[in-house]
Formats: sequence, C-alpha cells, structure tokens
Amino acid sequence: MSNRLKSIPLCQLRPSKANIRKTNRLADIEAMANNIREKDLLENLVVQSVPPRNGHAPSFEVVAGSRRFAALKLLAKQRKVSRDYPVRCLVLDRDESAVEVSLAENMLRVPVHPADQFGAFAAIAKEGLSIEEMAARFGVSSTFVEQRLKLASVSPRLVEEYRGGAMTLEQLTAFTLSGSHAAQEEVWFERTYAEMPAHLIRRLLTEAKVCGDDPRARFIGTKAYEAAGGLIIRDLFDAEDEGYFEDGQLLDRLVQQKLQQKAADVHQEGWQWVEVHADFGLVQFGRFGRMPAVRTALSESDQSRHSSLGERYDELVTALEEGDEEAAAELDRLSAEITDVEDKQESWTDEQKRTAGAIVALAQDGSVEVVRGLLRPEACSESATSEEAKAPSNGAINGKSYADSVLLDLSAYRTAALRELLAGNPRTALTALLHTLVTELFQRDTMPSCLSLSASAVSLERASETVGDSKATKSFSTRHEAWVQRLPHGEYLWQSLEQLEDNERHDLLAYCVALTLNALDGRAGRNEEHVMQLASRLKLDMREWWQPTQANFLGRLKKEQILAAVSEGVSQQASWRLAKLKKERMAKEAEKLLSDSPWLPEFLRARESSSNATT
Repeated sequence: MSNRLKSIPLCQLRPSKANIRKTNRLADIEAMANNIREKDLLENLVVQSVPPRNGHAPSFEVVAGSRRFAALKLLAKQRKVSRDYPVRCLVLDRDESAVEVSLAENMLRVPVHPADQFGAFAAIAKEGLSIEEMAARFGVSSTFVEQRLKLASVSPRLVEEYRGGAMTLEQLTAFTLSGSHAAQEEVWFERTYAEMPAHLIRRLLTEAKVCGDDPRARFIGTKAYEAAGGLIIRDLFDAEDEGYFEDGQLLDRLVQQKLQQKAADVHQEGWQWVEVHADFGLVQFGRFGRMPAVRTALSESDQSRHSSLGERYDELVTALEEGDEEAAAELDRLSAEITDVEDKQESWTDEQKRTAGAIVALAQDGSVEVVRGLLRPEACSESATSEEAKAPSNGAINGKSYADSVLLDLSAYRTAALRELLAGNPRTALTALLHTLVTELFQRDTMPSCLSLSASAVSLERASETVGDSKATKSFSTRHEAWVQRLPHGEYLWQSLEQLEDNERHDLLAYCVALTLNALDGRAGRNEEHVMQLASRLKLDMREWWQPTQANFLGRLKKEQILAAVSEGVSQQASWRLAKLKKERMAKEAEKLLSDSPWLPEFLRARESSSNATT
C-alpha cells in the first residue's frame, strides 16, 4: 500500500460519487466552515487521483471528508480562503475500493494512540498552558500531564517506532532518561543486541561519553571543547563534528559558562531574575506562569523579512513532500529565523520586568533559547492571593470588578432564578417564611432576611432591562397567570383558600413567599448571607438560568473584561484572537465563543454561606 499524505490545492478537489454520505451532506456547513477558518483543517481528507484529460491539471475526488470539503468550498466562495488553499489529504491507491474506504472512515472510530495523546499535550503546552491548567482542563493529575510531556520529548524517530509496534511503552519510557535525541537513537538503532529491554536502554543512556550530535556538543563545538583540553573519540569515517566527547563533566562546565554569558546580557534588559538551564523541557516550563506580553506590530523591514521567510518555508515544505531530504536542514534553520522575527512582536513594560524573569536554556538543536516573561510558582500564588485580597467578594475577574449597574443586572437574574426555584419548593418556602418570622419576632439581632413580609412584590424590571426575557421570569410569569385565573377576588377569596387541598395550599404559599424575595444587591448587601443559604438549599445553579450574551452582559463590559471572560471560559488563545476587534464586534464574537461554555461571572457562581461552611 502506498497511500501518502499530500497538500493539494482546493481547486484540484471535487466530490466523489463513491462517498457514502448522502443524507444531510450540508448539515451545519456554515458552523464547520467557521471552525475551519478559526482553527484550520484539523483532520485530513481522503482522496483518489483522477487521470488528467486534455492537458488539464490532475484532479482528486474526495472519498471521505465531504462535509469538510463542502465547508472549504464555502470559505472559498466567501473569499475567506483562496482557490489554491492547500488542503491536507491522504491520497489512496487507485486499486482501493473508494466506497469501502468511505464506509470505514465514517463507521470505524479507532481510539487515539498514546503517542498522539502525549504529542497533543506537548502542542498545548507550547501554546502557553501550564501543567496545572492542563490537568484541570482534562480532569487528570499533574503527574499524568508531566509523564505525557516527558514522553513527548523522546526522539520523533523512536516515537514512530512505538507507533509501528516495534517498541513497547516501557522501552519508550526508558528513553526519557536522556534529553539527547541523538543519544537515544544511537542506543536503539546502532546497537546489535538481539533484545533491548528497558533496563539495558537505561544503562546505555547513562554511559559517560557524550555523542557528537548531543545538544551540548553542538552548542560548544569541537574547537572550543578541544581548546579546553577535551578529547573527542572518532573513527576514520566520522566527519570532523561527529564522534564522542570523552569528558562529559568538562562539556557541562563549558555549557554552563557560555549560558551564563548569555544570561548576563538578558539580565541587562531589566528582568527581576534570569535562570540558566542546560536541560529545560516542557515539564519544567509548565511549572512557570506567564506574564502577558504586549503585542506590537512588526516594522516594515521585519514584516518584509517575515513574508519572504514564509514563502521560502512553503517552498521547502513542498520539496520535502516530494522527497527532497536535503531541505530538512534548511527548514529547521528557517523556522528558527521566523521565530526570531515573530518574537519581536512581544514586549513587556519595565514594571512587568520588575516582577517577572527569563530563562536561558539549551535547545534540542544546540542553540540558545531565551524564554522571557515568566513568573515563578510562588510569584503566581502571591499574585493570585494579592488579587483576591484586592477584589470584592463577587463580580470580579482577574482583579477587575464590574460596574455597579452590571452587578445589579446580574442580581436580577439570580433573584428571578431563586424565585422560580422557591415557588416550586413549598418545604423550603415554608422554612424560609418561618425563618423570617422567627428572626423578626424573637431574634432581631441575627442576620436580616431577604423576604419582604409587607406582602409587596419586588419588581425586577427596574434592575434589569433584559431579565423579562429570561427563562426564569417567563416560567414564573406562567405560574402567576395560572393563580390569577384560579383565585377569586373579594369576599369569595377566604372560602376559596379554605377549599384548597394541602398540596395546593403549599404551592400557593411557596409562590407568595417567592414573590417577596428580594436579592437585588450587586455588592453583597446586608441580606447576602440569607441569599446564599437559600441558594444552597434550593441547589441554585445559574448555568441553567443564565447565559452571557451581548445584550444582557458582554456589551456592557470593558474590552479587557470581555477578554478576561473569554480567556477564563474558553482559552487564552481564543481571547488573543479577539484582542484587536472593536468592542461591539468583540462582544458579539465573545457571545459565540461562550455559548457552549459553562462559564459564569464570579458573582453568579455557587458560594457557601458562613453557616453552611461550618456545618
């Protein structure tokens, strides 16, 4: 089988009659198109080539992935991608059954291979998520994440061996003892042992000699090492920069000295601290927090340089796909240059530098890597504690509290939800009523109640223009209309109440008590303790009653508050994509992003009352 992955221009793709999906082929295409535009094509198409005719360019029929293909065509029609947009495709042999492949692609779902799993963790870590954040997001332990990141640091060649079944997970785990891909590969591919158990791999990796392809050796170089008195063991067939560095301790000392020199230069930039690490991987990196950088536009010359590097990068990718292995070395170099240019878009203020630091580390390719804007774990904790101390008890995200009017609006939604829940829970309503009567008549020095026993219904519309359209208010209004239709006025009311069954009387009592409920206070007022007790007893979950929209919430926030909500509710990367939008568009896009998120403002989240916390 010679199936292969290949990037194919969109204009060379066309639908295949062999695709088994006939029903709802265009279902949710617009949503899929938006997803592809936002996150790129996450899964390749499966195609078969069609022989060229009459001098036309070759084309390919889409055997599997018809909805993704339709979404791409829609993006091209909307001019959001070009006609020659490169689409990642798996090209099948012509003798394979297209219908069978389409059926298998749609029916057979193979669980994710462990190698794909820890590769994905590595990709997410590179995007800026810490180990703790990833553990919380995926419901696993920090140790689990660390282990996956460590496995992801093993040589890609060995990972492919594991994928193909030539190596067990135990053997792959043994290779994590070394940070050198070259040393790992030498043990696995160059040794002549009939078997390679994990304990043998570990012993071979801890031998004193350092391979010439080791990052430390490449960083120092043969001339500097030999000038310092080091000995390199080679055979006649080794190139000048290969062989084995005999004195690992000398090499480590030289690496440390050279990194310290670079660290001194970085320290001059004004960072509070600069650390040096000869071996600094994703696991160590994940223990640090990140100080958000200010994004600045590239200069005209840097922008031009970035464009030309990008064009050359695309040419090299094409060359690699066509089998040109010599393009790999230039591609690595070019990638580093592109990163250097893009790093110029990040900057930090002098104030930020006084609380953050940088790490100077040895990269896998033997170059120096500088990571700036880092916060030590203890600084992250102190920062979080400080922000919590400065923030009010509710309504704050990242230390930025909402306006009083916004909090009052949110409290109207909370009150509406509490009313509806209380009206449907006679037992709790009776307890709340008795609680209020007892505190008013016997214990006036205890916490105030949130029930207004003057038999006056509190209007929520005065606090919020949009609460009338909420799920809770509509449901509560239905209850109201039902009782209005049922209860007579005047002299017949007492008789009507006497004739009610006990359960009906309890329902009416619950509704009347609910009408008096007043939790309209955006700043945790005097009755907040009682509100929290009632919410706890009713198991209030505002995610069932409120969703952030542009109209009811997001349109009333500051831009930084919108970005903070998206960062907390979706991801930091998602908030970055909105950062340059105008406020109205930002709020609209934030509503879409948060529509499937369980996120709530701090004010609406479940909180324990002090009495509950001690029981």
